[in-house]
Amino acid sequence: MTKVLYVEDHEAQRDIMVQMLELYGYEVDVASNGEEGVKKAQEWRPDIVLMDIRMPGRIDGLVAIRQLRNGPDTADIPIIVVSAWGSAKHKERALNAGADAHFTKPVTMDELIAAINRHLK
Repeated sequence: MTKVLYVEDHEAQRDIMVQMLELYGYEVDVASNGEEGVKKAQEWRPDIVLMDIRMPGRIDGLVAIRQLRNGPDTADIPIIVVSAWGSAKHKERALNAGADAHFTKPVTMDELIAAINRHLK
């Protein structure tokens, strides 16, 4: 079963996404901020990470992406940004930090599942 780590600070959005991803057959774990996301990725070793950008705490999504890209055990994990920040500047920052793709909320499940499958190959 494909393991997806979803890093998102809004609990309601986390809950909805977890339910949807589980309906598609994914095993899902969650983190509520960048620091927790990095730690869970290092421990759980997901097949892919879905990452919000703007989150509370010491580490936002961009810093978390950079840390994952620099980690020996996490550097190759695909990272898809799912963020309310959708300007060209924000997309560029996410991709420059090491994200493999960027989607602006709200994203359809069809788009997201297609991206997950594309980046797992």
